[in-house]
Amino acid sequence: MARIPDNFIQDLLARTDLVELIDARVPLKKTGRNYSACCPFHQEKTPSFTVAPDKQFYYCFGCGAKGNAVGFLMEYEHMNFPEAVKQLASRAGMEVPESRPETPADRQRKDRLQSLYDLLGRAEHFYAQQLRQAPEKQKAVNYLKNRGLSGEIAKRFSLGFAPPGYDNLINGLSLTEATLEQALTAGLLVRREDNGRVYDKFRDRIIFPIRDSRGRTIGFGGRVLGDGKPKYLNSPETPVFHKGEELYGLWEWRQSRDRSDRLYVVEGYMDVIALHQYGVPNVVATLGTATTEDHARKLFRQVDEVILCFDGDKAGVRAAWRALESLLPALDDGKQVRFLFLPDGEDPDTLVRAQGPEALRAMTDKADALSTYLFRHLSEGLDLNTVDGRARLARLALPYLDKPAGPVYRALLTEELAQLTRLDKESLIQLKPAPKAPAEPAQQSRPVPHSDTGYGNDNEPPPPGWDDAPPQGEDDFYPADDFPITLDSPAPQRRDSGRRKGPLTMAERLVLVLLDYPGLVESHPLPDGVERLPVPHIDLLIQVAGLCQKHQHPASLLGALMALEQGEILSRLLRASLKPPMQETMAARLWQDALSQLEVARLEAALLEVEQAGIPDAAHWQELHKLLAEARQHARKPFH
Repeated sequence: MARIPDNFIQDLLARTDLVELIDARVPLKKTGRNYSACCPFHQEKTPSFTVAPDKQFYYCFGCGAKGNAVGFLMEYEHMNFPEAVKQLASRAGMEVPESRPETPADRQRKDRLQSLYDLLGRAEHFYAQQLRQAPEKQKAVNYLKNRGLSGEIAKRFSLGFAPPGYDNLINGLSLTEATLEQALTAGLLVRREDNGRVYDKFRDRIIFPIRDSRGRTIGFGGRVLGDGKPKYLNSPETPVFHKGEELYGLWEWRQSRDRSDRLYVVEGYMDVIALHQYGVPNVVATLGTATTEDHARKLFRQVDEVILCFDGDKAGVRAAWRALESLLPALDDGKQVRFLFLPDGEDPDTLVRAQGPEALRAMTDKADALSTYLFRHLSEGLDLNTVDGRARLARLALPYLDKPAGPVYRALLTEELAQLTRLDKESLIQLKPAPKAPAEPAQQSRPVPHSDTGYGNDNEPPPPGWDDAPPQGEDDFYPADDFPITLDSPAPQRRDSGRRKGPLTMAERLVLVLLDYPGLVESHPLPDGVERLPVPHIDLLIQVAGLCQKHQHPASLLGALMALEQGEILSRLLRASLKPPMQETMAARLWQDALSQLEVARLEAALLEVEQAGIPDAAHWQELHKLLAEARQHARKPFH
């Protein structure tokens, strides 16, 4: 698929009735000048999903999902960008043009990934077939029956069996020399280091296919039959499988059409499957790893309440605390986390089989809220009746107060700690570790830092002007201590796969601001020469700023952005947003602050270039110094 021209996207959006498109999939109800429904992207009982016919834009005030017609099809139908455009064009009787042919590198990458999906799908079919046909199948069937699983539930989760032996999958799939390498990349085979021979990774195990949000098989888990080690074995990290991001059972839950607004997070495949069979489909499991921040954000995009189930032993307590630390940064206002510790010897599987799902739900109602567990855990071994104990608790808890994403949640945590320590809130706020202030620029010039600017969370505001949006304060979008923007913040961490995790760069954050207020570019354009600065993602910001001059309508601007090379990445970023909208005055303040910092960086770079070139022209050197001093002074002034 070649790149789709921007003007075609705009014409296509103009010919598409978003209300009609969505209403055919999610029945809409007229509410004033807009339409509403229960959100199709997360579980809710009260409608918070709104479609504006005049803006041709949708937004959910519950989970933050937003976009135009293309974005809706991508999210609802699990399509990629070209597929969504093609379907809309077909409805409108239009033919999708091509302006840039797909490069050989593009085709190779797409073909490599598709070959992995195809191979993993074939492997899933092979394992399912072996559960019915392998000579050794009976011990696998007996194990599943003894665990109380029905044939129907086994089919729903596509359970399979890897027979004993080292080459069953190799022979069963008739792998050639080329496909052997693909199977190694997909994590289906293992190569010995001593002699280079390859063999099946999964042997004599019950097989649990792992699916992504589009239902594609991306990996496998295997439970050993017998006394082998390890008891559970997962696929390794591959180009299509990242265990720190995926949740087992999430696709199956979404397919069940269950409308619960809570998700249980358990530790094992069998727990997920057993709960499904006993009428609790709203359950997922992490894949042999601790709960991560990526898991947390994915969970909160689905529901408002997450129930973490752990064993009551020391290992369970350690796992719960690691999960709490991962969940806090993703915890926004309106979201809730509970910690459910099961009795000794029980897991969710045995509990529901012995006592039914009602027992699990009754225990859930008594489970600790996150704040309760946080302070109870930190208070262990402390005597809160003494000054020393309360002081120790305050010192231990203070670093956690600013971690939640939601400002209301942060305030309530502070208030609860104040009650436990008998300190007033103002005293606690004063005791908080002060945020690291940006270093004062030296009087002599310095190189422009090669760093990202951490600024807020991975969220962005919904479209402006929605009269049914709840009122928000200035601090609801950016905490006050995030100002001012600087270019000296630490660079974000990176996953092993090379994909960034952590705070957005300054340029990315400004792109999201422009989506709501494109007119900011006209009143305050980017400084000349900013394209030469080594600021991460500055090229994307420049592209978006240019588009803002042609597209003043947010829906039109979003469509133009999605036609860029970075369009699909940007759409995923938008769908991950959960924050409420920023007020226009706040947006203008942020934009002008950023421009001031960019202007300072530009002049510093120019001065450095002049000095490194040798003996500078005195008048030009003095003029640059004067401009830099004025720019620094301007950057320190508050905006009104």
